[in-house]
Amino acid sequence: MSRLFITVLFAVGLASCSKDPAADPQAERDSAVAGALSEPIMTDPDLAGQSRNDTAVSGGGPATAEVPPHKRTPEEVERARQAARDLLGGAIDPAPFAEVTTDQSKLARAVTMEAIVAALKLGPAQCPAKVGYSFIWSARLPASLPIYPRGHAMVAAGTDDTGCKLRAVRFVTPVPVNDVIDFYFAMASKADLTPERRSEGTDQIVAGRNDAGAYAIYVRQRADGLSEVDLVTSGL
Repeated sequence: MSRLFITVLFAVGLASCSKDPAADPQAERDSAVAGALSEPIMTDPDLAGQSRNDTAVSGGGPATAEVPPHKRTPEEVERARQAARDLLGGAIDPAPFAEVTTDQSKLARAVTMEAIVAALKLGPAQCPAKVGYSFIWSARLPASLPIYPRGHAMVAAGTDDTGCKLRAVRFVTPVPVNDVIDFYFAMASKADLTPERRSEGTDQIVAGRNDAGAYAIYVRQRADGLSEVDLVTSGL
């Protein structure tokens, strides 16, 4: 082998050794962002440990997911009820009957979360247009008004823009409507949120306000037997 060829090989080897290793995009990802993208929302304890990269954060609009059949059983209903009792430290008293009844719900024609927030008029008029979709908002609900235990979030939106602290979440649960209403009336009462009971069309409602803000929880039974809940808070 010629001396010139050996010299060329030696030079090539030095060049390859001096090259910086390629950056690992996963290693450079901000840990908080990585957590939001990779971790499930802990409203369903059976999702713990799963990665939901395509559903944890939704960019262009609402993401939805159906409830598996095994989440609709009587055993699942009782587990959810027990978790609700645990949150309140014991038995849950029945909520009072509706104080106000109207023929049509305010949400009857509201399809998007923006429309739901706008229809309820809980905050400044300019705020509904500022909400963005992400399941992370379901984890940022006030501690006093969480998703019903073991509930299944379908879509979530919110904003923390100045003067527009909004949370809007739709979720479903196999627990009957009356039990859901009882839970939220008790939770709101415990947090001094002055709850009121209303009925609008087929929607059963717990709503109220205090010096910090306002909230409304609309509950209805779907054709498949699940209870569907629209939970909106403003300023809380």
